[in-house]
Order: sequence, then structure tokens, then C-alpha cells
Amino acid sequence: MSVDRLPAVRQPTDVLHGELVDAPAVPGRIDLTRWLATHQPAAVADVGLLHDLAADVARFAEASRAAGTIRKYDAGWDALLSWCARFGFDPGPPTPIEVVALYLAQMVRDDLAISTQDGRLAAIRDRHLAAGLLPPTDDPRFRRIRDGVRRLHGRPVEGKAAVTLPLLAAMLATRPTGPPPDPDAPLEQRREHLAALRDRCLLSLGFFAGLRREELAGLPVDHLQPVQEGLRLLIARSKADQTGRGRHVDLPEAPAELAAICPVRTTVAWLDAAGRREHLHRPGRRRTGAIPVLSGISVGARVRATALSDRYVAETVKQAARDAGQPPEVVDTLAGHSLRAGLATALEAAGVPQTVIARILGHATGTTGRYIRHAFDGAAHHALYTYVTHVLGRI
Repeated sequence: MSVDRLPAVRQPTDVLHGELVDAPAVPGRIDLTRWLATHQPAAVADVGLLHDLAADVARFAEASRAAGTIRKYDAGWDALLSWCARFGFDPGPPTPIEVVALYLAQMVRDDLAISTQDGRLAAIRDRHLAAGLLPPTDDPRFRRIRDGVRRLHGRPVEGKAAVTLPLLAAMLATRPTGPPPDPDAPLEQRREHLAALRDRCLLSLGFFAGLRREELAGLPVDHLQPVQEGLRLLIARSKADQTGRGRHVDLPEAPAELAAICPVRTTVAWLDAAGRREHLHRPGRRRTGAIPVLSGISVGARVRATALSDRYVAETVKQAARDAGQPPEVVDTLAGHSLRAGLATALEAAGVPQTVIARILGHATGTTGRYIRHAFDGAAHHALYTYVTHVLGRI
């Protein structure tokens, strides 16, 4: 049974003059339900199986993008719809290139970051490709406009600030643990103890494993394997690894003098308190990914079964920094990725090659440098201050 080619789709190739010509369709979603309705199989064929296969194809197509990407594209398309509604424009698809150009100018006036603009334009492009239409964002005329925006309004991308090692130690110190409270202790006391252990695990594991916040929030217990040196983490899937090749991050146990910030100790302490240590991976045991490392805690001081939201990672970083005495101006520069950037910055300062840092972080080529922040270096000025003090003392 042969598959017919998709029919030609009428698309605007000279929108400025309103002319339409027939153009070949670009890849979009395959409508197998419609195709099967016009291509009758042989009488002896298992029609039910064909429809089951069509459902599988739809599921595979839906899985081609991460859920987070789908949410961002939906939000980006909704933003265009809202803007078009203000002026009575038809957003399409197909969206006229003039509308997209005006919308880009609006985003520039709204002082949206280049990355935010790119995300919204990507949503427009994706919506057209899904419909089998040529995206207006690929038009050479629009690309010239986009280049002009970058030239006139582009600015350096600073990213969120990195959590430094001293700040990490101070943040962890705001979550003291001590001995576990008695079973008959007040609920709030037991809940605070569990929350402190959980947040210490989140902060230290997030920093030393260099995990993206969604990787940290969704990490299953059985993706952690005890080894002689400490823990071996399996990151089965990530933003840069949509096909599930996976990567390993090895975390040796820190020396005794660094016990307070050791990711192995804080993780095991939390898993013990949560009753989840038994689910750590063992060789020969099948990984199910059913039980998360990090979970919420109920008002009844019980560990919930579901994983934390990745937004909680960012909230914990900010709150811990606030509790550590950081001013609002510093807290505002921090986010969930500040832990990951902190590891990259500290590793480079320790002399670790960028190729090794990239492997640990699971980065594609050329990405790692964007995560390394310039550490505050006041040595030259301290020397100058010493000299000035000496000079002024002679006056």
C-alpha cells in the first residue's frame, strides 16, 4: 500500500502585493485518519490494526517535542493572538508577513529580550510547519528586519548570577537539621525538620551535580546508585538529550571537613528521613523511575508521593539566599540555574578543562562558556588600596 504525496498548499509568496501562487507543502502533521478514509485496504486486511497504528503515529509525533517546549510554543502563539485582537488582524495561519513584522516591532518597543522574541517567533514558525505552511519567519525579507533588530537592539546576555561556594555554604547553614524530633513532637517541628533535610539535598545536589532545574526536580531515586566513592547519577533524558541516550554524573563523598556541604551526605540523609533509601539503584535491578528524590511535605509532616515542581527549585534558591542575609538586589539575580552556573564557574576556577565541565553538565558544543560567570576579582584593587594607604600615610 503506497502513501500518496501531500497535496499542494496555496501559500502567500508575495504578500506585499497580495498575490498567491501554488507552492509545494512543507512537512506538517500527517492526517492518517483522512488518508485511511480515502485509501481502502484489502478486504482481508486488519482495519482495526491500521487504526491502532495510526494512533501510535499520532503519539510518536506528539512525543517529538518536550512538554515544556509545547507549553512555550502555546504561550508564544497566544501572545500573538492577543496582539492581533487589539488591531483586528487575522493571525492565521497563514500569518501575513506584515503582521509578523509589526508584531516584532511591538516586542522591541515592549523591551522584550532577544531570547523572548526568538521564542515567540519560534512559536509562529512551529504553528505554520504543523499546518503544512511555509513560515513567514523564514522569508528573506523578514530575516532582514530581524537582523536589523539584533543590530540596533541586541545586548549582551548576562544570564542569572551563579551561586558561589561561600554563598552555597551560607544557604545550607540556614537549613539546620540536628537530631530528628520525637514521633510525638508537634507537627510543625517535624515538618520543619523534613523540609530542612529536603532543601539541603536540593541545594547541594543541584549545585554539585550541575543539574538543570527540571532534571533536579524530576530525578528518580533509582537513578542514583551507591558506589564505593559516593553516588553515581543517571540523567536519563534532558533538554539537550531528547532521545534518551543518558549521561552519568559521579559525585564522590566530600572530605570530612566539608561534610556540611557534601552532596552525598545531604542526599542520603534526606532519603533516610523520607524512607526512600531502599529505592536506590542496585546492579541488576530494573529502574522504574516511579519514586522521586524530591517531594513536597504535607501539613501532617508526611512526604508526598509526587515530585516537586521545577519552579520550587528557583523559589528555594531565592529564599535560602534571602535567609542567608543577601540583599534583594542579589536575590533578584538568582534562579534555579544559578546552582548549575555556580558549579561551572567553580570548576573552571579549580582548573577543570571546559570539555570535562561540558560532559558533566551535558552540554552541546559551545554552550558551556555561557554558564561560566566571571568571579569577583578584587586582588588588583586590594593591592592598589594597600599602595594608596602607604602613599597617603606619607602625606
